[in-house]
Amino acid sequence: MATASRFLFPQLPPELRNEVYDYLSTQETNSTASLVGLPLKLKTYECKHTIVQIFTVHYGSTGLLALQSYQFEEGREYSSWLLNNAVELRIGITFKGRVNTFVQQDWDKKMEAHLKKLAKLHPWLRKVAKYDIQILWDPVDWVLKSKQNKKVAGQIPRDMTTTLTALMRDDVKNKRGDIAVKLRITRGVAVGTELKKTRFGFAEFLSNPDLDKKSFKSEAKEIRLEPYFKGPLPEPGCLILPVPSANMKEGDLLVVEKGLVKWTGSTKGHRILRKNRIAGEETVERSQAWICKEIRPYHYAYLLFEECLGPR
Repeated sequence: MATASRFLFPQLPPELRNEVYDYLSTQETNSTASLVGLPLKLKTYECKHTIVQIFTVHYGSTGLLALQSYQFEEGREYSSWLLNNAVELRIGITFKGRVNTFVQQDWDKKMEAHLKKLAKLHPWLRKVAKYDIQILWDPVDWVLKSKQNKKVAGQIPRDMTTTLTALMRDDVKNKRGDIAVKLRITRGVAVGTELKKTRFGFAEFLSNPDLDKKSFKSEAKEIRLEPYFKGPLPEPGCLILPVPSANMKEGDLLVVEKGLVKWTGSTKGHRILRKNRIAGEETVERSQAWICKEIRPYHYAYLLFEECLGPR
């Protein structure tokens, strides 16, 4: 025998219930992302050059979601509201292959096929308006070789972002679209870029070649230099690192602990630059770390800052 539905606020009209749901789902400064109550859990796609992790998370009330099990109508209603209004898509990409043999078109086709299958299983994904993307750039060959820098590595994370965010509907993108992309450069890449006297292509990464198309309401791109995870800093002027870039398991940009989703190492290291664009207006936050005593003596890091920020 089916259990009859119960109500928490039988006298509250739908408009006010939606306001309650919105208040409960607002991200606070100390909020932690949760995947509790969401039908899409971790998806991992690994290929020759990359590991891609996809999570859906929210900052809402897990207690209210749990009331679905007790036949409370507000629990079911809140779950539906959450999927359509307050879910965030987190995507972690570890570039671990060879940048010189990477073919963007092949990668795009594979990811488009994966995303199409996901959207077919979970149609509400096309309504997700907030994306948090982090790219750990750690190719084994460090530097993209190209005559006269006609092709630069920075184009690759930019185009990856374009492919991954194509899942969002155009109307959602224009009205509520909010994406944040963090490019995390390893120390090995910084060293290789200096040794080869080449250019990474930060300007290309920060550029938006699709400005004439439907654009996001809000967009932020950030460039960071990864920290040392163990061992001492090298001597000033040293170009070769005595320690690896990181000691975490390959591909583990996103981890789950007791239903909570966290980025690994994303708040460590040095932020070089952050570019924000809101409703077409751009602002740039430049780091002062290039003059920091901890950074400037290490020539490879200083030149990486210089390409991104301009000579000082």
